[in-house]
Amino acid sequence: MYVFMLESIALIEALLFTPLSLFCFFLLEWVLLQGTVYWFLKWKRISQKKKTELHESQYHWFGRLKKTNLVLLILASGLWVIQWVFSNEGNWWALFLLVFAIGEHINYYHTRLSYQTPAEWKDWKKRGWQRSVLARELSNHKRVKQIH
Repeated sequence: MYVFMLESIALIEALLFTPLSLFCFFLLEWVLLQGTVYWFLKWKRISQKKKTELHESQYHWFGRLKKTNLVLLILASGLWVIQWVFSNEGNWWALFLLVFAIGEHINYYHTRLSYQTPAEWKDWKKRGWQRSVLARELSNHKRVKQIH
């Protein structure tokens, strides 16, 4: 029985901890960290009774992160296709992590995907998908920067 459990654990480790799965996990955590930092910076500004807009350097930083994320997501997608063609190990787990990372990137940098309260759901039914707060701020910052 003990040997069977150890063999099962080894099999699970082999499937879950492929290099691609670890890369996709890192990518997901990287995108989630960006969202955490963004909302922390917003909270910090509000708690100091300042305007909620971030500093120009912070907008520049988030704009670069958005582009970097796209490169990493495309790279991970390509690696997933290659792994799918040549191997069957860990593909579903890596795909789950990759889709989750893509969803979080979309949620932070493009379209708001999370709605928790009934009022938010009613608003979503009326108005449809809305741009995320960070996407609106990056767009506004870019437009203001072009005017000046």
